[in-house]
Amino acid sequence: MSECTELRIGAAADTRLELRYRSIPEPDDWPFRPYSVVRTASHGQPKGYGFPSCAWMWKEIDQFALNVFLALFACDTDAGVQVYITTYTDVGRSRETGDYTAWMARPVDGEGKAMYPQSGGKVHQNVSIQFTHLEAG
Repeated sequence: MSECTELRIGAAADTRLELRYRSIPEPDDWPFRPYSVVRTASHGQPKGYGFPSCAWMWKEIDQFALNVFLALFACDTDAGVQVYITTYTDVGRSRETGDYTAWMARPVDGEGKAMYPQSGGKVHQNVSIQFTHLEAG
């Protein structure tokens, strides 16, 4: 696993901090999709449409680190919240990053269940956080 040290998140652009400064372990994977839809154009080549999206995924993450993400939601009934992130934008070796505003969906566990703040030191497995409607900024 390559070390990823440039992922950042915040409720505002000027509060965006690296995950490690928020005591969050680096994700095990961080796939990026440049388009939400890809269709074959009339000339036979694929053409992308829509907004980029990405995900941050952990094989294991403890409740303390998860609560940092959950604190960005205004209340437990919110399904999503607007955040500011810095994420990797390629899958190659150049490791380019981009700054975006995005909609962060409530984190889900390996069974697809939404996650909520809890006390205690529980460790969760296969947690993913989806970011959609990424806009450069």
